[in-house]
Amino acid sequence: MTDLHQPHDRLFRAVFSDADEAASLLRTALPDTIRESFEWTTLTPVEGTFVDEELHGSESDLLYRVRHTATGQAVSMYLLLEHQSSPDRWPRLRLLRYCCRIWEAERRDEPGRPELRPIAPVVFYQGARGWSHSTEFADLFGEAARGLPWVPGFAHELLDQTTLEPDAVGGGPRGRIAQLLMMAAFDRHLDAALRLTARLLPLLRRGGGGVDARRQLYRYLLSTQDREVVRRLREALRHQGSEEEGDEMMTYAQELLAEGEAKGRAEGETRKQIEMVEGLLRAGVTWKVIEAAAGLDAAGFEALKAQSPGSGS
Repeated sequence: MTDLHQPHDRLFRAVFSDADEAASLLRTALPDTIRESFEWTTLTPVEGTFVDEELHGSESDLLYRVRHTATGQAVSMYLLLEHQSSPDRWPRLRLLRYCCRIWEAERRDEPGRPELRPIAPVVFYQGARGWSHSTEFADLFGEAARGLPWVPGFAHELLDQTTLEPDAVGGGPRGRIAQLLMMAAFDRHLDAALRLTARLLPLLRRGGGGVDARRQLYRYLLSTQDREVVRRLREALRHQGSEEEGDEMMTYAQELLAEGEAKGRAEGETRKQIEMVEGLLRAGVTWKVIEAAAGLDAAGFEALKAQSPGSGS
């Protein structure tokens, strides 16, 4: 498969930062009592990410504002994507930390606001194994301590995608395809997910989904699957009479390959230049001479090393 940085994060943010796609997902996936609590036409994305930096490989997040039907007030809705092979019990603790970061950001950005805005936290889980942990924060404490007044009490909503069959995946065409490809990335219902993806991709094209939206989906597929799975999707598209879609996907794959090869050559040249300068420095050559020979001063050299993946320091 193509090695692209954080494919789950890229796809999740690209698709569900669109308010219509997010609203379509949430109003079909959340329980009725929650779904009916909000006016989904008011859902608006809010810029920012609150996830711990070291967890960006297994978590991604999106923040929205939406009007609460009963009170008429704006509520924050925080959607946390957990994409790891198996769930752990600690997202509840991380959610509390992330919610505090959201409130601190609101206090900074809205200094005159006298009250905190409520946050409805939602965990969207994609993995190889089903979710097996409580959604109640207090359950992280021992049973005897859970009723104490200073133990925080809140729960998150859970969208456990591992419990779904492909036909049960909800949302608009783009959001459904994104979820199906995530499902396939964890080897769940692979054949059914590919067949349904093959039916939905032409709908996305006919419904006005731009080439960039389709390429985001192709990019995720190419970064999470091997050549055989890509071939099977192309074959499914051919059976659907959508050879144009399959040809577009393969053309993009070739473009990505060419970009990767060009990037590799450029990185190789950069590494050679770094090694040359480091060799000169070890030999005692002054920066004045190096600058005249290589066009690099000390600051430029440090910047070059920072930009080069795999450089020594």
